[in-house]
Amino acid sequence: MSKSKLVLCILVFVVVSISAYVVFATGNKEKEKPVLSILCFAEAYAIDEWVYPFEEMYDVEIQRTYAGTVEEHYSKTKAAPDQYNIISIMSSRVRMYYDNDLIQPIPIDKIKNWDQVGKFFREGLVETIEPGKEFYVPIAWGNQDFIVNTKVVGEKIKPYLTELGDGKYSLSYDVLKDPQSKGLTALFDEAASLTNMAAIAAGVEDPFNLDERGYASMIRELTSWAKNARAFTAGVDAEKSMLTAEDAYISLTGNNVIQANLLVEEGYGDTFTHFLPTEGTVLWVDGWVITKPTEGDAFDLALKYIDYMIGAEVQTIMSEKVGWGVVNPNGSGGYSKAVKERTWWYTLGTDNFPVPLYVMKGEEDPPRRERTWNEIKAGIGF
Repeated sequence: MSKSKLVLCILVFVVVSISAYVVFATGNKEKEKPVLSILCFAEAYAIDEWVYPFEEMYDVEIQRTYAGTVEEHYSKTKAAPDQYNIISIMSSRVRMYYDNDLIQPIPIDKIKNWDQVGKFFREGLVETIEPGKEFYVPIAWGNQDFIVNTKVVGEKIKPYLTELGDGKYSLSYDVLKDPQSKGLTALFDEAASLTNMAAIAAGVEDPFNLDERGYASMIRELTSWAKNARAFTAGVDAEKSMLTAEDAYISLTGNNVIQANLLVEEGYGDTFTHFLPTEGTVLWVDGWVITKPTEGDAFDLALKYIDYMIGAEVQTIMSEKVGWGVVNPNGSGGYSKAVKERTWWYTLGTDNFPVPLYVMKGEEDPPRRERTWNEIKAGIGF
């Protein structure tokens, strides 16, 4: 065999060998799964009990990122909208996300369970942004209340209680500014909730649309609460640790049903009592939005997950494992014993609420409210 033919044979052998290896390696390499990236409150809207079945059902991976407050959700999304596909936000924040070009329309005709959602949540909850288009699908509702260590301060709070009937009571916001409460209280560190509740306590007619006089009243009320407070809690774990360690005894909370379940599970159920605020509380509604950069497989998965979450099966699991109010009435049978007994008003729905209920809507200036709350904290050394 000539030298040139030998070289040619060797080259052909090498090329064939490399090609065979590439084909073999490619065939054996596991195909990467499509990914759905979720940003949501604590673990409330992406827990293992329904995330794992969803991943298995569609052979996908769900990446979960958690945020503790309304403000943290927004700051994370604004900083990196391409990092997340769906985000859980309050209905009152849809306009703000839209105005900052962070979200896109949701084709409701592809959400099969949409008609199962209660009329209250489907119609008029969010202002019309673009005629004929939806940008938001609600998934849960809740309210703020007090968690009180009644074993320690049960007698101290009696002057601030109002009987609701059947041995149940509400608690006035005034307890938060009583000089005798100094060092005993804690506030959920979220400007959206606190500024609204302080406006309610100050007697403002529309806590979501403050004029300058109303704004000043809100500031005075909230400042008096903050000066008395021992701590400002961010997140479920921080609040639970504070309560069980008795670092504070009266907590104005944004995590009522989650804490009700956790405190009972950890043996503290008889120590704490939940009270609605006598003057009224805020009804918030959380739901999903889809970020503007989401497309392709991720967009399809976003629709599937949103639809999955408002179906009766997941709504039942959510009411049992998390406790928030459900938007699909077919899922309301799952509430735990702790929720039924300690945050009993969730079983009544929104129509029979025992104290004034203010359905949260977009405020006159959310960034200003956040700055105000941070200034109040800074002014007292936090």
